[in-house]
Amino acid sequence: MREPPTIAYLAEGKLHLKNGSADGQLIESDFARGILERLERDRDRHEWKQGGMAWNFGKGFGAPGQAAPPADVRRIRFSGLARSAKPGHFLYALDTDYVGGLFEYELAGGYERRLFHRNQFRATDLACRAADGRIAMSIQSDADTAHIALIGSEGRGLQQITEGDCVDQSPAWSLAQASVLVYQSAGVGRDERGFSRDLAPYAIHALDIDKGDMKVAAESATHDLLSPRVGPDGSMYYIRRPYERRPPVSKWKLMLDVVLFPFRVIRAIVHFLNVFSLLFSKKPLLTAGGPDREGPDQRFVMLWGRLIDARKAAAQAAAGDAVELVSKDWELVRQSADGSTQVLARSVVHYDLLPDGQLLYSTGGRVMLLDGTETTEVARGAMIERVVGIA
Repeated sequence: MREPPTIAYLAEGKLHLKNGSADGQLIESDFARGILERLERDRDRHEWKQGGMAWNFGKGFGAPGQAAPPADVRRIRFSGLARSAKPGHFLYALDTDYVGGLFEYELAGGYERRLFHRNQFRATDLACRAADGRIAMSIQSDADTAHIALIGSEGRGLQQITEGDCVDQSPAWSLAQASVLVYQSAGVGRDERGFSRDLAPYAIHALDIDKGDMKVAAESATHDLLSPRVGPDGSMYYIRRPYERRPPVSKWKLMLDVVLFPFRVIRAIVHFLNVFSLLFSKKPLLTAGGPDREGPDQRFVMLWGRLIDARKAAAQAAAGDAVELVSKDWELVRQSADGSTQVLARSVVHYDLLPDGQLLYSTGGRVMLLDGTETTEVARGAMIERVVGIA
């Protein structure tokens, strides 16, 4: 068995780095730290206004007369991860309430270099082409759709290359054809009013960047096919999970909403009056409890359009137990050129195909290394959503 590679992984929106058999370390972004420090300074500077001036209605956080939440509960998370074309470097995407960006991290010096950033930039699922460093990613276009985009190795020339009413995610450069990009795609199903109601099964598309040709490389009516990768021999790898339709709106839930509507209106009025009491008398009408603390809800994790209850997994991880975030029917599959398939691992959340043929994969609580037929645990954590081998 070869020495485990240096790996980076994302767990609960945080970036971890593990070098071989050494203990892992948490990587902090200087860019994110600068945002947090600036938010805290602004919060301290304007807190007297938010707490004492009746005409101040805030700037988008909290209720009138209520101080903005502390910086440490704002949404700042790592959302994408990939090997860089430069040895000893890797790439990541950062997503915040304000701006998003792409960054390159140097292992030797621990140096973060910003490649690109923009307001409301939401990037996930990075992939870097080894030949020239060109970066592919999935960018969120609106609340319901996402598309594939490309950018140069130095963060210039952002270009969206797919479109339509669909969710395109998890791009990867083929190791057999340098100009081919594979990705997962699912069509959005809408009702007569235009609201998103469901997603079609994820299929795998292959796009030749040079020729502009696109084809469906693999699809199934009964399964989602996720996170495609193509090896040097043309074999395709992907995660296969049973397709589940979103349940229709229950008529009983609709009737319950109708029954509870007057009570919800009354509650809204009471909270509205409570705000004005705080503004003019500085005394609340409601004294039980307090305002909810803003911040992400860590009870659930969204994995490829499916909401996963992570509370049990988090409790098991805290107790030191090995956990599997998803069920055994999330299978890592290799599909040969003749169409035959082989299941390589089960309960797979994410994986990475290394240049030397080894496979890294995460079950949510563990990172495993598959070398031929031998499997070794290389890292353990809570809710590991992404993993990539660096060196």
